[in-house]
Amino acid sequence: MTVRQVGRLSHGEAKVFNFERGGSSQQGFLLNYHGRFFAYANVCPHWNVDLDLGDERFFDERMDAIVCRNHGALFDGDTGWCRAGPCAGANLERFEVLLEGDDAVVSVPRLRILYP
Repeated sequence: MTVRQVGRLSHGEAKVFNFERGGSSQQGFLLNYHGRFFAYANVCPHWNVDLDLGDERFFDERMDAIVCRNHGALFDGDTGWCRAGPCAGANLERFEVLLEGDDAVVSVPRLRILYP
């Protein structure tokens, strides 16, 4: 999955991307966090809902954290670890990112089947 023109994102800005997995369309976001890029699935581990309520705002500068706008959970920008809120100790699903010029290539793993 290639996310175009990410070099223009400043600290705390994110760009949404869509991907297919397990036969369904899903959404992720690429975040510039202190000059480094991190990609996550747009899913809160608490309720399995979008983090951003559809407005593509994921980061709160005052908290220095990714915020779930549904119930206020705070996630570290570089690890996706939930440091506060109802899902404390859980993690956002993080994807590998490789920069290619002004673009980012995000590797979304195949859906893991837990039960055969």
